[in-house]
Amino acid sequence: QSHSHRRSSAGIIAAKMGVLRVLTPETIPVECSEPVDPKALETATAVINSIRERGEAALLEQAIKFGELKEGDSYTASKEELKFAFDSLSEAERGVITRVAGRIRVFAQAQRDSVKDFENDIPGGKAGQLVTPVDTAGCYAPGGRYPLPSSVLMTAITAKVAGVKNVWVANPKPDKFALAAAHVAGVDGFLKCGGAHA
Repeated sequence: QSHSHRRSSAGIIAAKMGVLRVLTPETIPVECSEPVDPKALETATAVINSIRERGEAALLEQAIKFGELKEGDSYTASKEELKFAFDSLSEAERGVITRVAGRIRVFAQAQRDSVKDFENDIPGGKAGQLVTPVDTAGCYAPGGRYPLPSSVLMTAITAKVAGVKNVWVANPKPDKFALAAAHVAGVDGFLKCGGAHA
């Protein structure tokens, strides 16, 4: 009995038990082949085009519309604001963020060190790879009911260790933990909004 036959037999048995539904490529609707919902893509594209055309005014309009900012609020957090947030945490909270950041930094460095530039002679010339960081990275930390300083740390520290010169975080409705994490990560800028407009 072939491996694929055993696998499909197991799927049929599971389906009969009500655990799984067996799908074939023919039964999947064509609209499922697009990874992004067309309506969402259309909405995001309109927002991005508005930002390209109207810049900061359009960004503020969207951030206010989605309740991320109030009229007159700054859409960025200064480095002083990030440090103030860190300093406002308890000693235990600062310790947790600092220790986690250290662990992420060590792992990110090991990961970066594992990817090397190289060049090999091949018939007719040379072949190789050059590992070069991008100039700017945009890191997204979801906003919501629960603070996610881990998203700030895991994205921004990894980018910094990779050698990215300009690292920005976008986080709608940031709390003190996200701002403090950005301080510890050493980000170059922080947007207090998210979504397509960020």
